Formats: sequence, structure tokens, C-alpha cells
Amino acid sequence: MGVVVAAVATGFGALPLLVAFGESTVPTGALYGAGWSAFGVAAALVLDRGTESRLGRVLAVLAVVPTVMAAIALLPAGAPAWTRLEDLWHRADILVVLLTLVMLAWGTGHAPGRTPRRRLFWLLVWSAAMLGAVVVAASALDTRGEAVVVTLGMWSLAGLVTRLAVATDLRPIDEPLLDLVTVALTLAIGAAVGVMVRLAGARAGIPAPDLAVAFGAVTSTALAWPAAAWWRRARLVHRYGTGTLTPTDVASITADLHHLTDPRDLLAKAAEMVAACSGHREVRLVLSQDSLDVPPGWVGHPLLVGGDLVGALLLDPDDPQGPEPRQVRMVEQLVPTVALVCRAVGLAVEAEHGHLDVARERDAERARILGDLHDGLGPVLAGMSMRVQAELRRGPTPFLESLAPELAEARGDLRRIVSGLTPSALQNADLAGALERLIATFDGDGRQIGLEIADELPLPGEVTLAVYRCVAEGITNALRHGRASHVTVRVATRVAGHLSVDVRDDGVGGPIVPGVGLTSLRHRAEQLGGSIDVRAHDGGGVLLHVELPTERSA
Repeated sequence: MGVVVAAVATGFGALPLLVAFGESTVPTGALYGAGWSAFGVAAALVLDRGTESRLGRVLAVLAVVPTVMAAIALLPAGAPAWTRLEDLWHRADILVVLLTLVMLAWGTGHAPGRTPRRRLFWLLVWSAAMLGAVVVAASALDTRGEAVVVTLGMWSLAGLVTRLAVATDLRPIDEPLLDLVTVALTLAIGAAVGVMVRLAGARAGIPAPDLAVAFGAVTSTALAWPAAAWWRRARLVHRYGTGTLTPTDVASITADLHHLTDPRDLLAKAAEMVAACSGHREVRLVLSQDSLDVPPGWVGHPLLVGGDLVGALLLDPDDPQGPEPRQVRMVEQLVPTVALVCRAVGLAVEAEHGHLDVARERDAERARILGDLHDGLGPVLAGMSMRVQAELRRGPTPFLESLAPELAEARGDLRRIVSGLTPSALQNADLAGALERLIATFDGDGRQIGLEIADELPLPGEVTLAVYRCVAEGITNALRHGRASHVTVRVATRVAGHLSVDVRDDGVGGPIVPGVGLTSLRHRAEQLGGSIDVRAHDGGGVLLHVELPTERSA
């Protein structure tokens, strides 16, 4: 119904112009009102959307202004009708235009929010320009020229109102002002150079000074434009971000990435990239498989991969009313890539938790084996040792004399194996105390084992246990296979959150063939994010070098 009403109003308002087409030339009185028909078209477009009904009705009323003016002109008698209409428009056009602008401002209205404020501002700016153009035309042009200015102004005003009514993406108020300032500064520099060339030419008597002035002004304007454009771009980057990431930006943001051990630190790096692109004050990436928890004043984007919620992109815009449409478009382009980053980090965290679960299960299995050795094999060896000792006291033989120390050594080996298998060696004690007790079990028979701990830190339980087992394995191999008489154990912290352990001996060295113990330790160190290196050193003997991270993600 609103579109039908707008169409009827457009046709009714165009009657004077339609009648004027029968004349040899379009009368000036009809030309004055030719621009108001555009308001009828604008009314149909606005009413068809159904969101700006008051503005649509105002536009439909404005479409009939030419017919109303024609009816008023026909009331008095005397001069021809077109002459009376032209005279009425010439005397009242400024007032009619002003009333039109007031009705458009009332129809547009003002509501809280950024978009309505910008809509009303641009309408007022264009209305002021339109009214100024009509005033200038009324004082400087003849009636036909004035009619053309009024007609063109009404057409452009109708187009602007339509754009403001249907648009949801309006530029900030100061952006066009920034463009005008950029152009004005550039032209001012060119004009200043032209004035200086004019003064210098007049003083020096240069022939054809106008040519020199024009050349200097144009050249300086062309040279000043890149600097002015750079200034404008810098201001927009400060508000909206770069809009893109160069290889230099990526290298700068990810410079310290190789020092990070927690895969979730990648989320902070991705958030920095999003902030640099979109110009938001702060950006966060969180892993989530439940509902989004968006802080007040922030904007949240769910991150979906294959229909599954893997995280959320949270943005803190500078404007309390939310990000600009340009920023929204930029973020929407980045969301799919950021979702894949969150999915990859989530998989890495799940894999890490899986490794920890495997390590806990392995510790439980070791505890079971420990129980079997302690409760089963231990008493058997103790009983055998007591029977051998009893037989030695009754009747010593060479066989029993050789068997007794072997059983004692087997029992010592069993104690060390049990000590290495169980985490209980570290319960209620720090790493230094546990290592000292471990070394005490090896001392004797001319063997010297030294321990140096440069800087002991609070370590995660699995890292402490790995250090303990590496030291136990290194000392055992040095004494059993390397026949070493001196072993040095050194535990030291290094930069970038890593702990180094060195077990050095003076044994026979030679080719190193990793056995079950070293292979198991290497696998465990790699699961913790570390490494093990076993090699012969120049001074003889073997060096066992271990590196482990001092921090583990929860």
C-alpha cells in the first residue's frame, strides 16, 4: 500500500511537468518543480523496505509540492499561468527549499546509536550545501538558471536520503573531513609554492611568470600528494588496523615463537595478528567446546570447524557501540583461518594430555612391577642369601664363597632397580636429597661419584622423575659397562626454560649401543619435550647429556 501511495503521489506531483511537455519549450515555472518527483521514487523505495515509514510518508508528501505550487499560482487571474507559476517559484523557492529540508530532517528523526547520528549529520551537511547553492543561484543567476540549480539539488537530495535510509554501513563523520583536509593541504602547498614563484619571478623579472607559477604549483602539488596520502593512511590504520599482514609483520609477531613450549601460546600470537589487521584494542582467542562467555562490551565470534565449536574470538573495540563495519568485514574474513588455528592448538593440547595419561599409566604399571619385585623376588633373594650364609658357617666351599657376594650384588641391583622404578624415591624429599641417597647406594669399593646441582628449581613431578631415572641409568651404565672409577653428575638450569643433566664418567668408553633402559628414557624425554644424547667424550669415558623443559602446561 505504501508503494502504491508513493506512485500515486509521484504521478500527481509530475502533472505540471507533463503538461509543460506540450509547450514548444519547457516553461521555467514547470522546470522549477521537476526535481520533486524524485522524492516520490525515493518514497517508494523507502516504504517498500518497511523500516522508515515516517520518512517514506514525508517523501510522498514532498512529491506533490509542484502540483500544490501550480494550484496556488492558478488562483489569481491576470498574467498567463506559466508566468504566474514562474514568478511564484522565483519569490518562494528559498522558503520552499528550506521547508523541504526541515520536513526531511523531521522524517529522518534522531535515535540513539551511531548509525542514526551519522545519518542525521550527513543530511544536515547536504541540506546546508543545498540551501547555500539555491541562495547563490537566486542572487547570481537568471530564473531559468536558478530553476536548473533547484531541480538538480532536489534530485541529488532525494538520492542522498534514499542512500541514508537503506544503508547500514555509513562512514564515520570525520573520515570525509579527513579526505577534505588531505586535499586542502595538498592544494594549499601547491598554492603557496605558486605564490612564492610569483613573488620571486616578479622580483627577478622572469619572462612568462604565469607559466612558471603554473608549473611550480602543479609540480609541488604532485610531490606533496604522496606525503598527504601517507598521513591519511596512517590515521586510518590507527583506527582500523592495517587490513593486511606483511611478511615483516608476521616475522615481528612470531619472533619469539620458537621459545614457547605451551601450544596454547599460539593463540596469543594469532590474536596479535587479528588485532594488527582489524585495529581492535584487544583480541583474545579461547578454546571452548561449550557456550561462549563474552565479557561486557566485547564482541564474540564463535569458531566452528566442521560444525563443531572449537573456540571463540573475543574482540574489545575502541568504540563502545561496537566495531566499525569495515572492521567487521575484516574479522569475518579472518574467522575461518583463526578457527583452524584453534582446532590445531586443541588437537595439540589433547595429544599432550594423552601423553601425560600414558605416562601416568606407565607409572602405575611400574608400581605394579615394583610390588611384584619387592614382594616376590626380593624375599626369594633374601632367603637364598640367608641359606648360603648358613651353609658357609657350617662348611665353607669355593662355590658358596663365590655365590654369597653374587647374591649380595644381585640384592643391591634389585634395590637400585626398585628405587629407579618407583616415584616413591622422590616422595617427601627434594630432587637433591633423592639424588644424594641414590648416589650413596653406589659408593664404595674405590668408586667416587660426585654430585653438583647448580640451581634447583621447583619442577613438575614427571620432569623430576625423569631426571632421577636418567641419573640412575647413567651411573649404572658407567659402573657396570664402562667399569668407571669416577662419575660426575651435574644438574643445571639453562635459559628458555630448559634443565640440563650431565652424567660424565672416566670409563673405557667405546661404541655405545642403547639398551632397553636408554631407549625407554629417550622415549620418555621426547614425550616431555626434551632430548637425550649419549656419546664418548675426548677425555675418555662416556657423557650422558639430557635436556628437559622446566615448565609443563596444565
